[in-house]
Amino acid sequence: MPKEGFAEKRKFVRFLISIPLKYAKVGIKQIASVVTKDISAEGLGLITAEEVPVNAPLSVCLTIPDNGEEIPLDAEVCWSRKDGQGQYHSGLKLKRSRIKPIPLVLRTVSSRL
Repeated sequence: MPKEGFAEKRKFVRFLISIPLKYAKVGIKQIASVVTKDISAEGLGLITAEEVPVNAPLSVCLTIPDNGEEIPLDAEVCWSRKDGQGQYHSGLKLKRSRIKPIPLVLRTVSSRL
């Protein structure tokens, strides 16, 4: 049930799935490895150990578990919040691209069977 005063802004359904992902802030070579929290056609949810600044442009690369295929994407951080366990939950919006989340989810799930 939505929180009172909260307006859902997403256009596409989210799939709660963990897919390995590497990201780097644009212009910085340091790469961090994490997993997605969720995925949609135009965005990703991440859980990270470090704060990722809002509006920061990121270079992102999903790694599909069934065959190791890498999908490079450009994204921007829309929001970031710290949870009670010292981790950060962030929402990324993909720039100039859309992904097809259903095949990615199916490939990820089938690789775990």
